[in-house]
Amino acid sequence: MMLSHLQFSTPRLDVAALSSGSETSDNLAKELAALLTPAVKQHLPPDIQSVNDAQSAVVWLQQALTESTFLAVTERNSQSLAGFILLYAEINTDGLLDLRLGYVVSEELQGKGLASEMLQGLVSWCQQSSKVATLSGGAEENNLASIRVLEKNGFVRDGETLKGTVYLTRTF
Repeated sequence: MMLSHLQFSTPRLDVAALSSGSETSDNLAKELAALLTPAVKQHLPPDIQSVNDAQSAVVWLQQALTESTFLAVTERNSQSLAGFILLYAEINTDGLLDLRLGYVVSEELQGKGLASEMLQGLVSWCQQSSKVATLSGGAEENNLASIRVLEKNGFVRDGETLKGTVYLTRTF
């Protein structure tokens, strides 16, 4: 199953995969750099901490595309980048996909239900695809908003917190 063609819409969002072969537009790089404010990056992995301008956004995105599928999340009304989802896929022994995810919502749009909406759309896509076995993600234990978003979308905690991270999985 090719995730490079993944796309879905929700009432307020359009979500589409950026393929590794496509050129990163200057506009996307600028929007990505603007989206990754210090407050947004505080709970994100070390590799993304270096993104602070369009040039560093291109470098980070090109690396991310070698190991994951980047889903651009666009707010329908403004047509601007509202966030993104990264999906890391592995094929399990049943031939189905086990997906790990990471997601980001822009600082000015946080607290408006967009994270829940975009993950609800992704969960629906996974259910309809019949090709996904699990969708899992992690959040720092002090990132209660992210943990709530995952739990609200049917994710269940995977046992103990490891090194300050809570892991959750949704099984299909």
